[in-house]
Amino acid sequence: MFLRSFRLPALCLALSSLFCGAANAQTDPPPALKRGVNIIGYDALWTDPAQGRFQLRHMQAIKDGGFDHVRMNLHAFAHMDAEYRLSPEWLKTLDGLVNAGLKAGLQVILDEHNFEECSKDVPACRPKLLAFWRQLAAHYRDAPTAVLFEILNEPHGDLDKAWNDVLAENLQIIRESNPTRRVVIGPTQWNSLSRLDSLRLPEADRNILVTFHYYTPMEFTHQGASWTPEFSKLSGNTWGSAYDRERLQKDFDLIKNWAERNKRPILMGEFGALESAGVAQRVVWTDAIARAAEARGFGWSYWQFDSNFVVWDMKKDGWVKAIHGALIPEQADPAITAAVARAVDPALEFVINSPRISAWNVYGDKQSNLQVACEMSGKACLRVDLQQRLANAWDIGAVVPVQADIRKGDKLQAMVWARIDGDDPKATAVVPMLLQMGSPPYTSVVSGSVTLSTKLEPVMIGGVAAESFAGGTVNLALQLGQVGQPVVLSAPYVLRNYKPAK
Repeated sequence: MFLRSFRLPALCLALSSLFCGAANAQTDPPPALKRGVNIIGYDALWTDPAQGRFQLRHMQAIKDGGFDHVRMNLHAFAHMDAEYRLSPEWLKTLDGLVNAGLKAGLQVILDEHNFEECSKDVPACRPKLLAFWRQLAAHYRDAPTAVLFEILNEPHGDLDKAWNDVLAENLQIIRESNPTRRVVIGPTQWNSLSRLDSLRLPEADRNILVTFHYYTPMEFTHQGASWTPEFSKLSGNTWGSAYDRERLQKDFDLIKNWAERNKRPILMGEFGALESAGVAQRVVWTDAIARAAEARGFGWSYWQFDSNFVVWDMKKDGWVKAIHGALIPEQADPAITAAVARAVDPALEFVINSPRISAWNVYGDKQSNLQVACEMSGKACLRVDLQQRLANAWDIGAVVPVQADIRKGDKLQAMVWARIDGDDPKATAVVPMLLQMGSPPYTSVVSGSVTLSTKLEPVMIGGVAAESFAGGTVNLALQLGQVGQPVVLSAPYVLRNYKPAK
């Protein structure tokens, strides 16, 4: 039986008297969202409050820490009965959290977070999602404008095709009782910026915030993540190259242009880098993402307060100062900022490719390749198993694209650590190494030859670009067709106009 036969939970629980009798509560102009943090998604407080990590006092700590909103990740389906009625105990817990956030001066986003269930089984999800918003919208109809609704986190999978219909039917339910409440809606493919154009939003409804999530590049932000098999064994990936920073700016400019065309405010609802990325690199990435969003007027919500990607240390009962300072620079510890600067190689800012093992593409017959552990401070290398010498050096090659633009007159350097992995400890091989166009006429930008030995050591070519090339049209290439024995390669580096610090 669906929603016609049950009574909604009482709208005015004793704990939520703040909302009762406030029929005009939504008439105040809502302040813009600026800096926020995701909270309580995976906290035991929902099932056993005595074991909960998050406490109501943390709301004031968040406000004092420089944030203006929280995004509450609600896994509500587990707290519904067979007729999709929300548990009164669950609502009471939620009311306590909402009231604590409002009392602290925070805005509160109520984010329905059962995205995995909904993306795997749309027919089973739809009545639950509709029931959830029918109840929650009625329950908070008189809440202040500081309370926002987010229909569903990160639709993907089977929801990709159905999402516009699903969001429309839930938005209609919300608008019946909350005609002007701000509602957060994002695109498909896990709220991907590349899917913004697929969103179909009612033109007349201007109380919608459009959200996207940003974890780019995943090889960096999710390295070592146990729940993502393709990244679980990755380590040592860095961020901060010239290419990385140019990609960030281009991505956010795309979003800004979309927002201006569609006259929609933007919220970056999630971003963060896992602890396994290393604290210094996490700080660099986090600061760059937050500042790029703020420069374009986007609000943001960091992922997350507790659990993993953390900005609050529950054991120490305080901020993870390095990450907190990257998010809220006005409260940064100068000593930590200086330590991070010392820990990051300044040369990285001149790198114009993706300096990761996964960026290599090996082509040609008579070869196979796989990632292996290597001698470089625990980082991974690529082992190319060359079974025999071929007629031409270019018959087998390891190539990686240079994603940033190259301008006429740019001084270019390309470097990789490499060695032969054969039985003869005295073996050597001369290998052509080039920066060249990746398609006909394969114009050479910089070329040379390097000598490989059985010792892993850097090999390099350099030169000046005689003409300009658009990003993505030039490759770094090692031509391996005549080596005839296995070769081990590190991540590649292509630097533009690098001047070593004195």
